[in-house]
Amino acid sequence: MSKSKTYNKKHFLKANSLIESVIAITIIATCLLIAIRVYVLVLNSSDPFIAYKIRFKVDELVASTKREQTFDNEIYNFENYTIEKKVEAYQDTKGLKKVKYIATTTSDTIVFNYLLQKKENE
Repeated sequence: MSKSKTYNKKHFLKANSLIESVIAITIIATCLLIAIRVYVLVLNSSDPFIAYKIRFKVDELVASTKREQTFDNEIYNFENYTIEKKVEAYQDTKGLKKVKYIATTTSDTIVFNYLLQKKENE
């Protein structure tokens, strides 16, 4: 019987090492949770290059609308995004149009608003 008592004493774990292990696992799990959330946010974020491409294309469409005086609702489909042009009269002002470009990607929607002057036909 004395052998069994000494055997148990040799392999006995102290309580504070168990508490330290639980705290360490909690810290690791919290860091892992934060890392996963940041990773998901990075994956779901919009590509800045696409945002610049959209901005450049909208500027081209605005210049085309001014030059050609085409004040019609239109939809433009591109490889990674779609741009919808909506035209409305601005506060019953003659010749002034509110043109809204709505750019839609897989993760974002960006709205550009412009006031454009419609030239009178001479």
